[in-house]
Amino acid sequence: MKKMLIITDSLGLPRPKPEIVEYNDTWVKKISIYYDVWQYSSGGATISDLYSQIEYHKMFNPDIVLIQSGIVDCAPRALTKFESQFLNHFTLSKKITSKVLTKRRLENMRKRRNCTYTSINEFDKYVELFVKEFGNKLFWIGIVPASNSYESLLPGISNNITRYNEILRNKIKSNYITLEDYSSNHIMTDNIHLSSLGHQELFQKIVKIIPNV
Repeated sequence: MKKMLIITDSLGLPRPKPEIVEYNDTWVKKISIYYDVWQYSSGGATISDLYSQIEYHKMFNPDIVLIQSGIVDCAPRALTKFESQFLNHFTLSKKITSKVLTKRRLENMRKRRNCTYTSINEFDKYVELFVKEFGNKLFWIGIVPASNSYESLLPGISNNITRYNEILRNKIKSNYITLEDYSSNHIMTDNIHLSSLGHQELFQKIVKIIPNV
């Protein structure tokens, strides 16, 4: 049996909310029928977070590497990743921040600052690093397009997703797995995570594009 290294943020994991997706319903579990799978998934991880652990996981010596990452990187934010981590590191600053940065204030800051956790240039750099590491063994799942409700919640997210997906499409080429045809049925009500149907559909896409499945 060939070996597959799977690297994802929370989108590759089961979830208890806002809707339930059991482990057996995840695309990761479904693909393990065909491959000896080594999974590294970290909720809230950026592409740089995932790459920082690559020295360990590449020792698995995979035949195929499949990555699902990007939404954490490209979502519009009120604060940079450094600012958010710094303010949440200390108990006092965390309490002050929660009182001062109200929901309305955060929305205004998000629109004004147009921050992301990973700039588009940094995202491009890390995708290229993964490509250099794994070559044509590497396959990448695109970022799910934003629904109208998600765009209303985070203005600018649709444009960001399009731009970051374009980098993936250009770098990964024929090994890029698009989710641009996904509808609301494929996504949970949080507008981010895959529903059970979304996992099943992604599994079917993987089966069609990855050789020897």
